[in-house]
Amino acid sequence: MARQGRFDRRYLFSFGGVVIGTVLAWGLLFAFWPAASAFVGNAGDRLALAAGLLVWPALVLLVMVFAVALARLASAAFDPLNDPESGFQRRAQRALTNSVEQTTIFVPALLAAAVLADPADVRFAGVMTALFCAGRILFWAGYVVNAYYRAPGMIMTLNINIAVVAYAVYRAMQ
Repeated sequence: MARQGRFDRRYLFSFGGVVIGTVLAWGLLFAFWPAASAFVGNAGDRLALAAGLLVWPALVLLVMVFAVALARLASAAFDPLNDPESGFQRRAQRALTNSVEQTTIFVPALLAAAVLADPADVRFAGVMTALFCAGRILFWAGYVVNAYYRAPGMIMTLNINIAVVAYAVYRAMQ
């Protein structure tokens, strides 16, 4: 079987499709997401709102940790340095590691963006959190099937992180 190249046409179409899909999802979710309530008028309230939303990425990470632990238990690979690991376990560990890295970018950026946002714009925090979690789950599911299938979730998460960081930087510079 021929090895799939870095610039394989299917990979590029996947990249373009996910970028377009993520932008459409941003728009649709933002259009239908409930408007910010009167209780987010000051920066502390917006920070509390964003902090409360971060339970969802934490839950995604916790489920991934349990998946790695169960895979380790099922394969009797208790010693990560000496016991052989299954392919599923290696992919689950790599998905977890990458998810921790991406969440490390997302969390402070979301908190900063929420504090700096106009009260009317704070609903983006919920939209971005929902899309971030969806992207991480898509990444994980794709990675478990085949390493090439992780790309849509990775691109989606990257788009979310870029948008949140860019918004926070933009608001900080105003």
